[in-house]
Amino acid sequence: MKKVIAIVLLSLVAGNSEAQLNRKIKFPSPESATYDNNGNDLRGFINRNKNDFEAKGNKVLDASGNDWGYMQIKNVKTPGEDKKGNLNYLESFDVTLAMMKTKGGAKATWWTREYNSTSGKLLYYKVGEAGLLAYDNVKYTEVITDLLPKSFDIIEYSDTLLNQGDFEILFKNCMFVKNGTIKDVNDYKNLVEFYNTFLAKFTAINDPVIDNKSFITCFSGKSGANYVGCFNIVNGKLSGRVEQVEAPFERDKIKYVNDIFKKLTGSSINVYGDDYFGMEKMMKTRADKSNMKIDFKKTNSRRKYNEDF
Repeated sequence: MKKVIAIVLLSLVAGNSEAQLNRKIKFPSPESATYDNNGNDLRGFINRNKNDFEAKGNKVLDASGNDWGYMQIKNVKTPGEDKKGNLNYLESFDVTLAMMKTKGGAKATWWTREYNSTSGKLLYYKVGEAGLLAYDNVKYTEVITDLLPKSFDIIEYSDTLLNQGDFEILFKNCMFVKNGTIKDVNDYKNLVEFYNTFLAKFTAINDPVIDNKSFITCFSGKSGANYVGCFNIVNGKLSGRVEQVEAPFERDKIKYVNDIFKKLTGSSINVYGDDYFGMEKMMKTRADKSNMKIDFKKTNSRRKYNEDF
């Protein structure tokens, strides 16, 4: 076991990494990130979530004909490691643990940034023995390469999503979903079918014509649950989150619509779906108050979003 030069509860260093001054440690401990961090490591993440990951990932790949990507991720605190191999919990790193579903199995990876800076160089080191992890442990670049051809990537995250920007830079169209949001695995089939139709409403996404547009999408799952997805154009790609609607009363719906609009960056709002769950009037009112254009489009519409309205 490597010598621990500073043992501090990880919760004490969970603050903003950019606020940690005078960092001397450039890299995290690869062993800790992979298998030796009290279960807060890649091996522990895989072992705890494997069944859930396989069930959802298989459903997404089957529903999309392997045209969509599916990942599960978790962010953990990992100790830094100096040149002598000593661990330092005072200079910990925000590490992303990730599993990507493939047609024949799955791949696992992790990454962080140099000096734990949001602008630092991406880092990964492979360690461990053959067979140490249930899935093939690969560099994050291999995962990125595999997902680039996909139409949409579902990024299902545990707890708090810390590094959304990494995905918006490195990956294609991203849909972030908090684990537990979609409780019935069969709803993933509805999700894929709905958003494939949504994607067909664009002649192109990397198009300056739609850079100022944001999208509110509404669909229901096989379970009867209602979902809303809010998307912006980021780096010429769609990026947004899908969540289940839990607003039974009018006052709840008003608050929910206000919260939705806070997530939108465009000046032109486009609402897509066949059922707006009793919130259409509230959306129009909210858009009017903000002096924003708003347009409602049904799933059978042939008009493209690249056309002005």
